[in-house]
Amino acid sequence: QLTASRPLRITALVVFVAIVLLVLLWDWNWFKGPVERLVEARTGRALVIGGDLDVDLGRITTVRADALRFANADWCDSETMASADRAEIRIETFPLLFKREVRVPEIRLVKPILRLETNPEGGAANWDIDFGNDEEGGTPAQVRGLWVDAGHLRYLDVPGRTDLDVRLSSRESAEPGRAPAITIEGGGHWTGNEFTLEGVVESLLALQETDKPYRIDLRARAGSTRAHVRGSLMAPLQLQDFDVQFALSG
Repeated sequence: QLTASRPLRITALVVFVAIVLLVLLWDWNWFKGPVERLVEARTGRALVIGGDLDVDLGRITTVRADALRFANADWCDSETMASADRAEIRIETFPLLFKREVRVPEIRLVKPILRLETNPEGGAANWDIDFGNDEEGGTPAQVRGLWVDAGHLRYLDVPGRTDLDVRLSSRESAEPGRAPAITIEGGGHWTGNEFTLEGVVESLLALQETDKPYRIDLRARAGSTRAHVRGSLMAPLQLQDFDVQFALSG
């Protein structure tokens, strides 16, 4: 039995080393094409991964992709709706494998650019995307953290004469357990009136927590008029339950 077990242990060791080498040397870029085709099939829009695709396997698996570009709606002047120099997604491996639950501790975006546009003809906005029928259903992904590094947001509403152009960056939240806040700086035109805007708002992920207040601290300026809004919104998406301090001068 001892003589027979030795070759078995050697075989198991060789298999283990082969698996490790395969994981270390595997070129994950092979999956770029399948991922791009899957996204286009589900959304009707092209996704281009222009850089490398890399995966670090572990209890928390990290997926990195460089030079990403997601196509805009056909009626938009700009061909690109969203892009990023790099996207890094951390996924809890065991819940995904054994419970089919997608738990994402953090998403990190480097120099993301997002262009949101309403349809001048009155149709669906460019962010209204049909993801197709999900026959299997399933639990929505649980995203707990979002970090934005040197982001840029453009919002266009031509009929409403509104054009918003702001820079976004994450910063650590002062409250433990809360997702990183977002600093905002920029301006544009709101209903035709020029203005500038700066301040801090909570992470967009906090909008999912309808039982907790969404905190904002924003300063705006239009000509000689200045405004400062600070406080919390209990249901910002429904535009109700405001608890803010508003100061106006000029």
